[in-house]
Amino acid sequence: MTAFAVRPKSRVEIRPGPPPQEDAKILQRAIRDSVFTSPEAFLKTLDYVNEMPLEDWEAEIRSSTWAVIERGEDVVGVAVARLPNREMDRDIDPDKARFIESVWIAPELRGQQIGERLVRFLFEVECAKNPQVKQFFLWVFEENYRAIRLYDRMGFEYTEVKHLVDRGNRTELRFKYRLMFDIGVVRATKTAVNKRARRKDQRKFGLRYRILGGNFS
Repeated sequence: MTAFAVRPKSRVEIRPGPPPQEDAKILQRAIRDSVFTSPEAFLKTLDYVNEMPLEDWEAEIRSSTWAVIERGEDVVGVAVARLPNREMDRDIDPDKARFIESVWIAPELRGQQIGERLVRFLFEVECAKNPQVKQFFLWVFEENYRAIRLYDRMGFEYTEVKHLVDRGNRTELRFKYRLMFDIGVVRATKTAVNKRARRKDQRKFGLRYRILGGNFS
């Protein structure tokens, strides 16, 4: 039997994207739509989002990895990978882990596993930028059952609970995802599968997955 090996790409290129101000406006609009359609999933309010100056959104793009899904001129999905907070996440090595936040899919596209493909796209990009990253964490509100089902399906593991007394006594759950397959052939194969799924989304729904501040390939 002949064995076929998939040769991984030597590097992943993130090319310059639209001007920073344009992507900052796109990000603000995406978060505004997220909070408007899913207020129960976010701590931010619409007033907070609307009052945040454009330069702060530009700083967000520079400091973190923001992934969006676009359909024409509309953003229909968004997620971000951030460094752990130095004060709140002292138990996590910032060189080897990232936090996933602000995951949102437009209501009309839910139930198509697009959220999973968006998060896996974010995994690919963040690991391409920082190959030492091996773990991803996230917090999700206890009542956000749809998101919890998504993370369970992807293989995230529950690790911790936190009660936000100063935020209406809401409860957050922390989940962890450990990258198990980091050898070249397996990782390249999984990446190829994910890319095929994104191309299918483009054909079926007209979706484009993109990193704000740069184009991922």
